[in-house]
Amino acid sequence: MNGSTDVVFSPGQVYRRRDLHAKFGGQRQGGISTPAKGPFIFLITGDSGKQHGYSDEWTDEGIFLYTGEGQRGDMRFVGGNRAIRDHLKDGKTLQVFEQQKKDKRFLRYLGEMEYAQHAYREAPDTDGKERKAIVFHLRPVGTLSPDSAVVAAALAGEGAATKGGGGFGSVETNRRVEKAAIEFVTRCYEEDGWTVRSVEAQKVGYDLRCDRRNDQAHVEVKGTQGSDICFIITAAEVRNAMIDRKHVTCVVTAALTAEPKMFSYTRDDFAKKIQLEPIAFRAQLLST
Repeated sequence: MNGSTDVVFSPGQVYRRRDLHAKFGGQRQGGISTPAKGPFIFLITGDSGKQHGYSDEWTDEGIFLYTGEGQRGDMRFVGGNRAIRDHLKDGKTLQVFEQQKKDKRFLRYLGEMEYAQHAYREAPDTDGKERKAIVFHLRPVGTLSPDSAVVAAALAGEGAATKGGGGFGSVETNRRVEKAAIEFVTRCYEEDGWTVRSVEAQKVGYDLRCDRRNDQAHVEVKGTQGSDICFIITAAEVRNAMIDRKHVTCVVTAALTAEPKMFSYTRDDFAKKIQLEPIAFRAQLLST
């Protein structure tokens, strides 16, 4: 959240939609809600919008494509669509939630985003007729955290490695571990019939793009020297692990040995099974 509000939503936290509206107001139905009691706009994404021709997704560049509102005919810049386009000018933030599949009364907070641009695409409306749909290009808000290896090096003095290898080594050792882990994961995916392409240099929030027929996986690779599943992960990587539906976190233990092992965690697995502990902060002077 930016400095315009004291309200803080926690990424990954699940909220009951009616409670949000009871506290802040806003439309209780639909994907775009404009609360009167807060300097923000709620955007709801989920599978339920597909019946009206809405299909939200992430690009390889880390941009979230969010379909505007309007069930019949061409979409226009009125109501919620205008609110998204003009949110920066209006002093509003965009807070994005995902509707839970099992119980649509609950929303999982993904994070804050901002409008970058928009485009049009042909999509069916509620009656199945083709129309022009507005597709917003939303950019996640927040400065990227430092490189994992650099953070790990800074923490090398935190303590000696445990028996399972949960400690952090030097920059050079960490880079060797990471390289070995990526090579191992690449081989595992290729042997399983996937086409693997490295996107590390593109800084899109994950290391490998893997395609197999109609499936695609965005794989973030982490490696350890020992047998413990304990690794450094940046704020940006956590954000992607929680919001990208195609995201997979692959942890390779004993990466530098002759017998490495790979453990894979989907987005849902990450939220349920991985415990996050803050070990570094970015400090910034408050504006006056």
